[in-house]
Amino acid sequence: MGRSIYFTDLEIEKLIDYVSNSVELLGEAEGTWEQTAEDMENGLGSAMRKLYKGRNGERIYAKYKTKKERRHKE
Repeated sequence: MGRSIYFTDLEIEKLIDYVSNSVELLGEAEGTWEQTAEDMENGLGSAMRKLYKGRNGERIYAKYKTKKERRHKE
């Protein structure tokens, strides 16, 4: 049950900048890094991977797969 959302290049760049900074800050804050790590495993990481597709930094999120991708691998 997905849907297509189209962004301009400028919108994508702004999203990447904002989300990257937010994930980094949350990952460093005491008491929130566990939640951030869990969120990264439960969808945030795969969303970041898709957002970065074809851009510098994509490899940082390469390990995060969607649940569907994980099922096909097993």
